[in-house]
Amino acid sequence: MKDKNFAKKRLMFIQKEDYNYLCYNLILLLDNLGCNSEDQKFKDFRKAAYLIDFISSTKNLEDYGKDELINIYSKAQLKKKLLSHLLIVLKNRDYLGISINNAHKSFDIWLKKENLPPDFFNRDYFITEINNLNKIKGSIRSLKSTTIKTMVDSFFTSKNILTWEI
Repeated sequence: MKDKNFAKKRLMFIQKEDYNYLCYNLILLLDNLGCNSEDQKFKDFRKAAYLIDFISSTKNLEDYGKDELINIYSKAQLKKKLLSHLLIVLKNRDYLGISINNAHKSFDIWLKKENLPPDFFNRDYFITEINNLNKIKGSIRSLKSTTIKTMVDSFFTSKNILTWEI
């Protein structure tokens, strides 16, 4: 019976919808972009929903096919809700700072790195994600402050992916 329950849990687990997966990718994103204070915040947390699949992939940005980009874009719409829940948890644990962004009707976020375990940022564990983040930073100027529309246009609309209102 124990093996059956374990197998069932494994079947129900979807990595890219897991809070732990989203959490460490969000923290790595904020750290890598230097979003460590309200003055250096990541504007409009919803951008992270699009970036997470690119961060954790083994592919280069230019190697994504149209179907893969459509899939990433569609799933990002669902991830926004998961991320909004995650923001509450991380703020309550004092790992994140959050401010309201009235212009974009969203939240701006920054990492409170001093409250995280020091060994979390062991670069050996997250080498793929860090390398991908560095490539993404090279493709979009001012990633932490760019608008979500500009970022979506760069990753999706410019590659003939139909997008809808953000």
